[in-house]
Amino acid sequence: NNIILSSSPNFAAPLISSLAAAAATTTFTLWWCTLQSNPIYAEDEKSRGNSHVIETIEDPDSKLHFPKRITLYDGASARLIGFGVRTLSFLKVKAYVVGLYVREQDIKVLRNWKDFDKEKFLSTGDESMAHALLDQPIEFAIRIVPMRDTNGAHLRDGFTRSLTNRIQYVDEELTGDDQSKIVDAIAEFKKIFPKTVVKKGNELIFTKQVDGCLRMAYHGKELGTIHNHWLAKNLLMGYLAAKSPISEKAKLSIAEGLEELFAADFVF
Repeated sequence: NNIILSSSPNFAAPLISSLAAAAATTTFTLWWCTLQSNPIYAEDEKSRGNSHVIETIEDPDSKLHFPKRITLYDGASARLIGFGVRTLSFLKVKAYVVGLYVREQDIKVLRNWKDFDKEKFLSTGDESMAHALLDQPIEFAIRIVPMRDTNGAHLRDGFTRSLTNRIQYVDEELTGDDQSKIVDAIAEFKKIFPKTVVKKGNELIFTKQVDGCLRMAYHGKELGTIHNHWLAKNLLMGYLAAKSPISEKAKLSIAEGLEELFAADFVF
């Protein structure tokens, strides 16, 4: 059937306006769906309110897309070294995806370290390579993205258990005063950790600074800084541990990323 438009402006103007609005809505919807389905782009929430596309990489286990570069607290760009999913072994539940980043400006500094050995890094009985990596005079950041809404206290307690296990692992190297300061630092960590529900997809970023302190941020908001070198280093060591790292897949991916970074043909 043909649609006949009345010659009366009182009838035609509203109808034409409605058709134009519908066409605009359809065009926007098609554009948005195309953007969302593209696996190599994501919206950068740190761009002062302006949307632009950034390159990402998909985690094969969680299907979550991780940015290849992020912006740290001081505006510096950091590059993804490796990432992987954290799975709760007793439930086989994917808890979150974690990635290790290094500031772009620190990559040349890190490449001056000539002692990296992938096989030794992945050893189940020797942590010296991981310790040497974290002792380099550069900043490291870990980005954690939950796979589902998670109780903040539950997530926090997982980190504190990892830190407590690290105390026991290196107990012979710590004095009583060291342990007391670490306990205080863990208490401070628990105090400033998000207490509400940590939403699916919202990022936690822990940055081990050059001065050895740990800077914490959640969903773009600075939470605070822990002034304890041991805690900052061993929070990251939980993922690089020789025995039972928090995420085996993340550790392997980090090892492969480091091997690529130290290769002679590495492209900045």
